[in-house]
Amino acid sequence: MSTSDPKPAKKKRTRTLPPPYNELDGKRWIQNSISVWSDIRKSTEEGRLKHPAIFPEMLVERLIETFLPLDGQVILDPFAGSGSTVITAEKMGKTGIGVELSAEYAKIASRRLAELTETRDETDTDQAQGTQSRIHHGSALNLAEYVTPGSVDLCITSPPYWNVLNQRRSADHKEVRHYGNHDQDLGVIEDYNAFLDELDRVFSQVLAALKPGAYCCAIVMDLRKRSRFFPFHSDLASRLQEIGFLYDDLIIWNRQAEYNNLRPLGYPSVFRVNKVHEFIVLMQKPKQ
Repeated sequence: MSTSDPKPAKKKRTRTLPPPYNELDGKRWIQNSISVWSDIRKSTEEGRLKHPAIFPEMLVERLIETFLPLDGQVILDPFAGSGSTVITAEKMGKTGIGVELSAEYAKIASRRLAELTETRDETDTDQAQGTQSRIHHGSALNLAEYVTPGSVDLCITSPPYWNVLNQRRSADHKEVRHYGNHDQDLGVIEDYNAFLDELDRVFSQVLAALKPGAYCCAIVMDLRKRSRFFPFHSDLASRLQEIGFLYDDLIIWNRQAEYNNLRPLGYPSVFRVNKVHEFIVLMQKPKQ
């Protein structure tokens, strides 16, 4: 009976996973990947701030946990408003940098940031590290004065909604909240294309401030002025691609729960859509 050498055992193939981008586990990754976010709510404090275009810290936190890389630290908001981005970044142990044109809202944001840092528990070492978060009272058109090129890991912002905040809200007829009339306020520009041109100037500086591969999340709503519809989210995305961003994706922020007094727009002569959602336009700086 002949003998033969035993066949060598087959080597098990192992799959080498790429390094994780963020701290999300698989379950949370799937939840955040759903293209419509319907569970975002404002806190009681945010409801009292009376900013005409505030977005909740809950939304900022989700964007940070999703789009900030593991080693990321600096988060920028060139239209800081009452400070949602900067405050949330600070709470998460990151460095938030905000620029706000309105003296009133820059003061509110600075006060909120000061109160947060003063009351923080000094024994919480993860949160007590000096993050150097700050609010600058100034114009987003001069963004380069406040940030170093290639220093920002993530931008989360909501640019002005053209000049529609000076009009009565059509969906539920709520009163106008005037945001400001500063000569550098993009929200008072009458011509739509001129408004987009000024946004180009701002986001060109955002692009320069971002690190290669970093994301910019722009929260916007499409607009209507009387009979004319303006697809703001797609116009903005096209403009940002022209200046060098990559259009990565789009998330819908469903805000229907906030609109509890809807009217039949245009009834009975012309049908109009009640807009109860916003878009989160996901742009990315090229990696190379």
